[in-house]
Amino acid sequence: KKAIIYLHGFNSASLDLDDNLLTNKEKLLVMQAFCLQKDVLFYTPNVDYRDFEGMVEDMLFQWNQYLDQGYDVVFMGSSMGGFASEYLAMKTGSKAIMINPAISATELLPEFIGVAANYETGLPYSWSQENCEQYNEYEKELASSHQTIDRTIFLDMGDELLDSENTLSKYNEKANIVTYSGGSHSFEHIRQALPIIDQVLFN
Repeated sequence: KKAIIYLHGFNSASLDLDDNLLTNKEKLLVMQAFCLQKDVLFYTPNVDYRDFEGMVEDMLFQWNQYLDQGYDVVFMGSSMGGFASEYLAMKTGSKAIMINPAISATELLPEFIGVAANYETGLPYSWSQENCEQYNEYEKELASSHQTIDRTIFLDMGDELLDSENTLSKYNEKANIVTYSGGSHSFEHIRQALPIIDQVLFN
């Protein structure tokens, strides 16, 4: 039995206020259909990156529950969710699928100081320097870890927010990286990526 724990990006969401999957997100719709077809459990919580430690605890609890139910779990995420997936994979020995990942949270996140509402749900929200600083220790822990992490990384080379070349050079030796020309930060090649996601899950 296979399960995917999917983590959305910074200040985003996977579910609307009624806990339904956000239908404007192609990645989620394509993945939901794929998981239904393949009989894979697809868990897409809304997470709050202001409290990374709390989020990690919640996801490790969920991972443990699935393990007890006989599931083999893969962590998957986009942007900040890619960073979180890598961190959780390090903690659990699971595989990570990282989509246009934020490889340096401490560089990316200060750009969002002063954000006032969630991009998807419109709920009020504030992001501060303090929120950014919690990531220093998690980045250091990842950088110094000797745990072998099975990473698959999907990159849209047209990402307007993150430098995909930078990600390529950092992970060249450490991950199976698949690049697509064009696209954007929200990742526009999820359908093309499905055969590889299938391999990660079932091989």
